[in-house]
Amino acid sequence: MAPLIPPAITLAPASPPKPGESERVAALHAARILDTEREAAYDDLAQVAAYVCRAPVALVSFVDTTRQWFKAEIGLGGCREMPIELSICAHAIQEDSLLVVPDLTADPRTAENPLVTGQDHFRFYAGAVIRSAAGVAYGSLCVLDRVPRPDGLSPEQAATLRTLANQVSTLIEHRLTLTEVAAREAELAASERRFRVMTGAMPQMVWTTLPDGFHDYYNDRWYEFTGVPYGSTDGEGWNGMFHPDDQERAWTRWRHSLATGEPYEIEYRLRHRSGAYRWTLGRALPIRDADGRIERWFGTCTDIDDLKRAESEARQLAAIVETSKDFIGLADEEGRTVHLNAAGLALVGLPDLAAARALTLPQFFTPESRTVFERTVMPAARRDGWWEGELAFHRIDTGDAVPVQFNIFPVRDSTGAKVGYGTVTRDLREAKRSEEARDLLIRELSHRIKNIFAVVGGIAALTARGNPEARPFVDAFRDRLGALARAHEYVRPHSPESAPPLSGQTVLGLMRLIMAAYREDGHDRVAIAGDDTEIGERSATALALIMHEQATNAVKYGGLSAQGGTVTLTGCREGDQYRLVWAEQGGPAVKAAPARKGFGTVLAERSVAGQLDGVLEHDWAPSGLVMRLDVPIANLRL
Repeated sequence: MAPLIPPAITLAPASPPKPGESERVAALHAARILDTEREAAYDDLAQVAAYVCRAPVALVSFVDTTRQWFKAEIGLGGCREMPIELSICAHAIQEDSLLVVPDLTADPRTAENPLVTGQDHFRFYAGAVIRSAAGVAYGSLCVLDRVPRPDGLSPEQAATLRTLANQVSTLIEHRLTLTEVAAREAELAASERRFRVMTGAMPQMVWTTLPDGFHDYYNDRWYEFTGVPYGSTDGEGWNGMFHPDDQERAWTRWRHSLATGEPYEIEYRLRHRSGAYRWTLGRALPIRDADGRIERWFGTCTDIDDLKRAESEARQLAAIVETSKDFIGLADEEGRTVHLNAAGLALVGLPDLAAARALTLPQFFTPESRTVFERTVMPAARRDGWWEGELAFHRIDTGDAVPVQFNIFPVRDSTGAKVGYGTVTRDLREAKRSEEARDLLIRELSHRIKNIFAVVGGIAALTARGNPEARPFVDAFRDRLGALARAHEYVRPHSPESAPPLSGQTVLGLMRLIMAAYREDGHDRVAIAGDDTEIGERSATALALIMHEQATNAVKYGGLSAQGGTVTLTGCREGDQYRLVWAEQGGPAVKAAPARKGFGTVLAERSVAGQLDGVLEHDWAPSGLVMRLDVPIANLRL
């Protein structure tokens, strides 16, 4: 076939675009038909058009900005496009539906077209407009002939050409629909992948249902938690996973949400793969379409068992705090009151927590204790992490002082950061009253014992007056009574006010004072020697009780019960330990250890262990009892 455009022909410049042309071209490009491969369906339509119209050339033509492109062609030798300047279809798309030019040489629009004047010398053209569903002209389905046709097309041919053009439009719309469907399916597939990745990464159990509540999806967390086979809880199988006591309640709430569209939220016990039931928070929201209809339900299950246990423990702790008889309080780092329990409010005479929150920690104390609190207590709490000691609160309502055993310690959050200070403080008023009553009773008993010593001494003195020969014995007896009285003062319990001064403030000094009661004929029957060490008031009382009990037993059964019997009491320092050894000689032979311990011995052992944190050992040697008392030196100074 000869070329459509002779090489010698010069094309006229393109005319400027008509109004709305850019929108038309944009719609054509959006149809995604340009530059696609040939398709049989379009070729068949061109073939039918050529046959019906008895034309040698038929084209499915689309008019672009600078070219005319053919989706299908019959009779052009495989040509797929030509410049817009040669396009006759560019005129056809200006018509409503059909353009028929019986003689192209006679029409001023086409008379100078190279397709007409050149060697192809087309003389006849008929084209039906191809339009989109919105009415935008894409191009035309046209036929051409090389001889004029004064009669144009028959009505049947024209109708067929228009029908075939409509069919091209239908094919394009169908192609667009398929493209959109494929894109939507791809997006749905991508969305499904994103959904599964997202739900797979979530720590919660995730599930979805159809609008009627049929469960059709669970993420891996669900199966990891429950341990059930995949798919086994689809549909209504999920309810069997709940604790029997929670199933009906869960069903009722779920049916209500399905019926009303209200969000679903409930706490229930879900069976764990271990077989135990764990508290779980179930939630679901409806996903609606543009018209408000529910398309799906999207739900989650969150394991809250640890949280529930923590809440239960917190409630129990709060109940303990609120029912405690002690003053329990919490303050922030600046000392502002955060919380104070009911016992604390009552102790300081506050009506409610709001009144307590208006106070800082120093304001709870009397002026004297406030000074101690600010200068000693808080520095120690910050430095050492705690402080405990006796202070005094003052009642806000009456101003009365309240003695308390106060302690304070830092409170930290879950990260270890300090958030304030806590205190568990005990009211000492009752203890003080009991201590005063006990001390009064002890003083009364001590006074009566002293009176007994005095009466016995007086009786002895009266005896000596009437019997001068007995005076040496009476004097020795009264000296021993005096020593026993002084020892009694150390043995009996004391308050800080009634504690006697220590003689020399050492262990051996205390021993000499106590053992003076066991002198005989001006000679010490208890020889005291060795290393010495300082002693405190509390340790002195305990040690005096132990050694007085030991001397009493020696007088009854041991080395001091026989004429000429003696005791050696030796002190020895060994590092941070102090050993006191009691060794008896000259008494009755020891055959065996006693079958049972007397009350005094048990009391002495308890004093050693409980008050001195020491060890008391007895060696029942035939020559006489040897007792060893080992005590930390630091404890002796208390």
